Amino acid sequence: MAARRRIRVVVRAGLCACLVAGAIGAGAIDAGAAPVASAAPSASQPTPTPARPSTYSVPPAAPSPTDSGKSPDSPDPHPPRGGIGPDGRAIGGTRLLSRGLVQPAGVPALPSDLTAQSWILVDLDSGSVLAARDPHGRYQPASILKILTSVTLLPLLPGSRLVTVSAAAAHAEGSAAGLVPGGTYTVDQLFEGLLLVSGNDTAAALADAAGGSARTVAMMNRTALGLGAYDTLAQTPSGLDGWQQLTSAYDMSLFLRAALADPRFIAYDQVRSAVLPVQPSNGYGPVTMDNQNTLFLSTVPGALVAKTGYTDAAQHTFAGAISRDGRRLGVILMRAQRWPQDQWQQATDLMNWGFALPPGTAPVGHLAPPVPVPAAAKSRAPGATARQAAIARLGAGGHTGWVVWVVIAAVLGVLVPLWWLGNRRNRRNRAGPAPTPARSYARSRSPHSAYRRR
Repeated sequence: MAARRRIRVVVRAGLCACLVAGAIGAGAIDAGAAPVASAAPSASQPTPTPARPSTYSVPPAAPSPTDSGKSPDSPDPHPPRGGIGPDGRAIGGTRLLSRGLVQPAGVPALPSDLTAQSWILVDLDSGSVLAARDPHGRYQPASILKILTSVTLLPLLPGSRLVTVSAAAAHAEGSAAGLVPGGTYTVDQLFEGLLLVSGNDTAAALADAAGGSARTVAMMNRTALGLGAYDTLAQTPSGLDGWQQLTSAYDMSLFLRAALADPRFIAYDQVRSAVLPVQPSNGYGPVTMDNQNTLFLSTVPGALVAKTGYTDAAQHTFAGAISRDGRRLGVILMRAQRWPQDQWQQATDLMNWGFALPPGTAPVGHLAPPVPVPAAAKSRAPGATARQAAIARLGAGGHTGWVVWVVIAAVLGVLVPLWWLGNRRNRRNRAGPAPTPARSYARSRSPHSAYRRR
């Protein structure tokens, strides 16, 4: 009996040691998994690069829905900030983490008509960021997200391919090019409808041709990560708002630069007018599609491409580029207004300012190449990434590897005493059983003995 009691005491002590070691290990994991803070920095004091990089979930968490609608119906008064890569470092430079205006010192005043809450001016060839305002603020993109849709789908869909349009695509919510259910169109015609008149029906038809909306959105998100656009999460191929669908002016400039590397995108976007053909099945058509950005493309010297967007939550958005003297500048406007000038005019004034900067003007940041994404950071569930990485460090001999030795010591603290006690009992058994004393049955005959044993 005494030996059994000793065994129980040792086992309990060992279990307590295991529990304590487990608690220590969990605490160490959580301490090592603390995510990089994403609080908005002061406009005058940019947030510094974290001193020690850690894994970070990309893109960061989006605000939770505030009502039961499928999308927000007004702008978020406190848009979140991104700007941190999967290695925990600032993307494009620490100055771009500012929520306010970032511009070089000693340069001429910026145009006074800028209304965008977030914008960026970039040299599309060198990748230099010439000036910006809240460039990593995460906003709804509206239809300028169709640039990412194009970058994703153009390599997959040859222009001559015929696509039969489903009823769901033809009746897509929002702006429409004029597709009809059962109609047959070429991919060329669908991309023209996408970029000239921002047709959501053409976005849906192109997504169907690429395997469906869900597959297309997944490919768009993979494309964004591959370009180093860590502020972006797409939910629709058209740019229609979703609660989690956010991007930044910085990320959109990456998409714009990638689009300009594809001659098909430039050719589609520059067409002044295109026609959807008559459909033999119902005689509908032809439908003329006039470019919504004709004023920019026809009146601005060197204008390359342009795309506009609008939703209630995004307000007005714009992406455009100009080429002059062998140099290409691009502008992204997020949450802009169309007064006192239209947004294409505001963007033109900003690019004119950029072209006039003195040679050698220092940039405020740069378009960074993509960061190799650690396996743990590929999850888009914020919070899980760093914890998974911390757990991985335990087995890799990282700074929390000592926890493994604590656990091993606790287990040995249980097994060694059990082995010793077992050997001791075996020695006693080999020596012969101990004499058994005569039992007294006086207590078992008590009328209350049976009750006490239950």
